[in-house]
Amino acid sequence: MIKNNRYLGYYFVIGAAALSSLVHVVSKPMLEMGGNSIEINPIVMTFLVYMICGIFFTPIARKTDSIRKFSQKDIAFMAIIGLSEVAALAVYFFGLQNSSAVNASIFSNSEIVFSLIIAMVVFKERLNIKECIPFSMIVVGMMVIPIGNDLLTNGMSIQNIVTGDLLIILSGFLYALDITICKYIGDKYDSRRVTQVTSFVCALVALFAIMLFQIPMDFEISHIPSIAVIAILGTGLSTLLFLAGLRKIGAVRTILLYSTTSVFGILFAGIFLAEEITLIDAISISITLVGIFFLRNKLAEAESDESPPNLVQNSKPRELETFHISKPRELETFHISKPRELETFHISKPRELETFHISKPRELETFHISKPRELETFHISKPLKLLQTLNHVHKPKIYVPWVKK
Repeated sequence: MIKNNRYLGYYFVIGAAALSSLVHVVSKPMLEMGGNSIEINPIVMTFLVYMICGIFFTPIARKTDSIRKFSQKDIAFMAIIGLSEVAALAVYFFGLQNSSAVNASIFSNSEIVFSLIIAMVVFKERLNIKECIPFSMIVVGMMVIPIGNDLLTNGMSIQNIVTGDLLIILSGFLYALDITICKYIGDKYDSRRVTQVTSFVCALVALFAIMLFQIPMDFEISHIPSIAVIAILGTGLSTLLFLAGLRKIGAVRTILLYSTTSVFGILFAGIFLAEEITLIDAISISITLVGIFFLRNKLAEAESDESPPNLVQNSKPRELETFHISKPRELETFHISKPRELETFHISKPRELETFHISKPRELETFHISKPRELETFHISKPLKLLQTLNHVHKPKIYVPWVKK
C-alpha cells in the first residue's frame, strides 16, 4: 500500500512538472505580434491568469479554513505576496517576449536556486565544499551557457539579453521571495485556501496596475482558452499535484522530479512551437539537472526552513485517516491536538524521536512505531477510545497518565 502511494506521488509530481511547463509554451504565441492578432499586454495577461486561477480554486477551497480566521498580519503578508507574484509573472511575460520558450524552460529552475540563496542569507547557512561544485553546475547550466549561447551563436544583442533572458531570471528571484513569504502563511492555513486568496489578491494588484498605468484591456476572445490553460492547468492543477506529491514522497524526491519542468518545456517548445533544440540546449539542461541531483539534500533543507527545526505539529484536522512518517533524520517533537478521527498512525525507523504527544483524540484505532532508535517521551492525554496500540519500541520511556508508576 505504501509502495503504491509512493508511485502515485511520483506520478503526481511528474504530472505537475509537465503541466507547469505549459506556461512557457502556451503564453509565448500570445505575447508576440502577429499578422491579424492583437499582442496582449503582460500585465493584462497576469490579471486574467490570476482571476481565472482564483475562480478555479474557489470550489476546491470551500470546505477549508474560513477567510474570517485570517489575522491582519496574515492579510498584510498576502498583500506582499500579491505584489511579488504579480511582479514575478509580469516580469516573466515581458522577458518571454524577447526570449525563446526553450530558454525560458531552462531558466525555470532559477527559483529553486534563489530559494536556496535566500535561505543561506536569512538562516545564515553555508555551502560546504562538496555542495559548491553542484551549485556551480546549476548556475553554469542554467544561466552562463544559455546567455553565452545567445550572445555568441544566436547573435542576440545585449539589449535583447537584458530585456529577455535576464528578466526571466529576475522573475525566478521574485518567485523565490514569494515562496519564502508563502511558507509563513502556508504553515497556518490550508494551501488550497491560501492559493485561492492569494490569486484574487494578485488579480486585484494587477488590476490596480492596469488602472494606474492606463493599460488598455486589449485581448481577443480566442486568447481566453489559452489563458485558461495557463491558469487552470499550468498554475492551479499543477500546484495541487505538486502538494499531493510532496506529501507522499517528501521534499528531496519532489525537487528532483519537479526539476524536469525544464525538460518538458524544451520538448513542448520543439513540438508545439517548432523551436530549434540544439546540442547546447541539451548540454545546458543536463548540467543543470545533474547539479540539482547532487544538491538535492541541501535544496530539501531549504524547502523545509519555513518551520521551526525538528518540530511537526498537526492541530485539529477534520479527518486524518492515515499518517505515516518514514525515516525522518531528526524529529524531536510531534504534537497532534484534538483530531476528530485518527484511524492509523505509523512511524517507521525514525533516528531520534524525543517527544510525541497526542491530546484528546476521539478515536485512535491503530498506532504503530516500528524500530525507532530513541523514543524518550510518549504522551497520550485523555483519548476516548484506544482500540489497539502496537509498540515495537526498543526501551522507550512511556508516559501514560492513567497508569500508576
